[in-house]
Amino acid sequence: MSSLLRVARTLLWPLALVGAVAFALWFRLARPVAARTARVERGAVVLEAFGRGTVESQREAAVGFDLVGRLSAVLVDEGDRVTLGQELARLETSQAEADLRLAKTGISAARASLERLAADEKRVRALMSAAERDSQRTSALSATGVVSAQQKDDAADRLRVARADLDRVLAQRAEATRGIDVAASGAKQKQVAMVRATLLAPFDGLVTRRLREPGDTVTVGSTVLRIVDPTQTYVRAAMDESVLHELSADQRGWLWFPGASAAVPGKVTRIAWEADRQTHEVFAELTPDKLDRRVAIGQRADARVELARKEDVLRVPTAAIGRDGSGPYVLVDRDGRVTLVRPRFGISGRDHAEVLEGLAEGDTLLSAPAPGGTLSPGRRWRVQ
Repeated sequence: MSSLLRVARTLLWPLALVGAVAFALWFRLARPVAARTARVERGAVVLEAFGRGTVESQREAAVGFDLVGRLSAVLVDEGDRVTLGQELARLETSQAEADLRLAKTGISAARASLERLAADEKRVRALMSAAERDSQRTSALSATGVVSAQQKDDAADRLRVARADLDRVLAQRAEATRGIDVAASGAKQKQVAMVRATLLAPFDGLVTRRLREPGDTVTVGSTVLRIVDPTQTYVRAAMDESVLHELSADQRGWLWFPGASAAVPGKVTRIAWEADRQTHEVFAELTPDKLDRRVAIGQRADARVELARKEDVLRVPTAAIGRDGSGPYVLVDRDGRVTLVRPRFGISGRDHAEVLEGLAEGDTLLSAPAPGGTLSPGRRWRVQ
């Protein structure tokens, strides 16, 4: 009897261990695992391209003066709306005004000189006419012997002197006329400089940057103000180069701005011909249909473009698709057990992927209840 007890005691612990292991294996392999479910259904699948970009304006200008000077006034500030031709800033014009007065004085002096020469021309022409008559009369009398040859020569000399005086006056008059033209051209240049000393708005827009203040010295090409047209804004979004062949103008799109609760519809208006040489991204410009919220030039925005759409096709949620070394797969229910299936997929969108074959409408899709979790094929399952 004691021998039997000893044998029983000896076998008790191994039997208990074997039983515990068997129970653990049963609990792990036979007990149904929790899973989340989804259905294979029919609906729309939309292929989209995503990108992140910035808000830009079709009309943007860095305005400044095309001459060197010192700012006397800046008449607008950041955030001010301006209209075409509105005065924005001025340069000091005291020197230009003095130069203009001097140029106008030169014009007046040249005109007075021209008037004086006109009077001289009348006098010289009168003297020349008298000299011509005297020379003709003397020549006629010399032929009859009434006057001497010396008198004839003296009359001819007086005619030549009168003609030389006329040539001199005409030359002086032409020079005075050219002087008026030069003085008028100089005055016009000074007037243009006065106009160039005033900075005007090139279009209706909004002042976004004020880069210079009164008293600053500006040079040719330096920017005083930046102006944009807020009514012609668009988003320049960078997208992966793989979607370039599917992008085209007038495709529908949506824009998300930081802090916005809903997307703004729009369309693709332009696709760049040059990609970024470092990131190899292509740029698409999306113009909103209507923008009711305030945006800032340079503000970040996300863009989504609809590349293709299929209606009433068999689809599965993209979250239910897994991938391994053999490609994409889904886990489905087959007779109460987790089964791995590799369907053939069509286009894939943000939320759903098209199923071409391998699944049927109404099939139950399975996934782990927690992110990053896994389900083992062959296990029984239960709804989470």
